[in-house]
Amino acid sequence: MTEISFKGVLRSTTVMFLSVGLVGIWICGCETQGQTDQEQKVERLIKELQDQDVRAHAAWALGSIGLVDAVPALTQALQDPEVRGDATEALVQIGKYAVPALVQALQDQNEYVRLHAAWALGEMGTPEALKAVKEYESQQ
Repeated sequence: MTEISFKGVLRSTTVMFLSVGLVGIWICGCETQGQTDQEQKVERLIKELQDQDVRAHAAWALGSIGLVDAVPALTQALQDPEVRGDATEALVQIGKYAVPALVQALQDQNEYVRLHAAWALGEMGTPEALKAVKEYESQQ
């Protein structure tokens, strides 16, 4: 009886580790994948930003991939209170390519969008980002 349950646990654990590994490979991609694979992955994740169940994870994944192609969709996601924080953090991860979009978001009518954009620009710390934050603060 003990041997059977041990084999079952071992089998379940092996399947779990394999599953986690495969998901990790899918999310992170391989060094050998071409640019078109990355672009397809970004397109899929951008579509998933609209899905209530996975949009926060999609924003995180877009930030970790770091392609500039994701900036417009993540900037639009700043409008959504449910995913605004994740989109902001993703834009920070993308870095300097997101600065112009975040500078523009400082002019948004929504106060929370402006605050998240200011925080993200401050986190980036580039000269252009810090200049925009200082100008924003002087207007407040």
